[in-house]
Amino acid sequence: MDIKYLWIFLLFISCTMFSQELDYIPYRRGKVWGLCDANRRVMVQPQYYSISFYDHSVGGFHAEQNGKFGIIDKNSIQIMRFISEGMPISISGDTYIVFDGFDLYRYSIKSKMRLDRFVTVSNTVLNDSGWSSSKTYEGKMIRESLDEEDWKMLKPFDNDQYSFNFRINYLEIVSNNRSIGIYIPKLKKIFLDTPNITHVGVQIYNGKFYVVTTDSNGWLFGLMDENSNELYPIKYLSIALIDGSGIIILSEPDPNNQNNRIFKTILPDNRILDGEFYPDSKILKNGYPFQLYFKMVDGQKNYAGEDGTLYFEG
Repeated sequence: MDIKYLWIFLLFISCTMFSQELDYIPYRRGKVWGLCDANRRVMVQPQYYSISFYDHSVGGFHAEQNGKFGIIDKNSIQIMRFISEGMPISISGDTYIVFDGFDLYRYSIKSKMRLDRFVTVSNTVLNDSGWSSSKTYEGKMIRESLDEEDWKMLKPFDNDQYSFNFRINYLEIVSNNRSIGIYIPKLKKIFLDTPNITHVGVQIYNGKFYVVTTDSNGWLFGLMDENSNELYPIKYLSIALIDGSGIIILSEPDPNNQNNRIFKTILPDNRILDGEFYPDSKILKNGYPFQLYFKMVDGQKNYAGEDGTLYFEG
């Protein structure tokens, strides 16, 4: 074989293997973790307390055993032994950074031997008061946010009998501490309450406005579109439209436990996952981009794919 084509072939093989590692997903079986691919083929048998996605910086996967972190490759062979107490091993220059339970130390990447103590330099910038936190603002509307057309719409309610509570993208119309309805300036539309329906909020999803509703009890919620068409009946404890992700998260009371709630997540193609899932990273599945979602279980992310595949069991 021509040496030029041999090198191209070897480069292709190495890139393929490398990309496969990037597409490995942390996979849970019961209380232990391993790795699988997007088709749920197990690549590393579950045996670790936790495991990460592939980390370019360390050239492997962070794994945890008995409270100590190490680094493994795709065949579960140790790249760096399990010696870091309670935190993953990182890289600084040409050394590993390992926490021994009291302090950080540098280890040689080549020999894996301990070198010296690792000294960190804080980059925290304090504000004038000496605290590192910053102020946040809610960004509610104010009266000056409304234009002439808004006030024409609100004229029947702009008197001493009514008051307005300004929110981020709508305002509440109130009389004698009782809700009358809401007004959405972007739609130039008032949604008046009825004996059976109270309008209590607004969510924006894929560029459209949706109105949250409740009944006289006020503890269960529903959802309608901007034309007052009911999308979800008033039976949910929460309805969250995750704008930009295409997912909707619903929760209902648990009929077997009044202190519990049952979550369901509706994916963009209307598949339903049990639990409260949020968008995570994208990987490749059979050569095509593939969205992953996660839910938290015992403080760790458990993954599902856009096709409904669950990468955990038990």
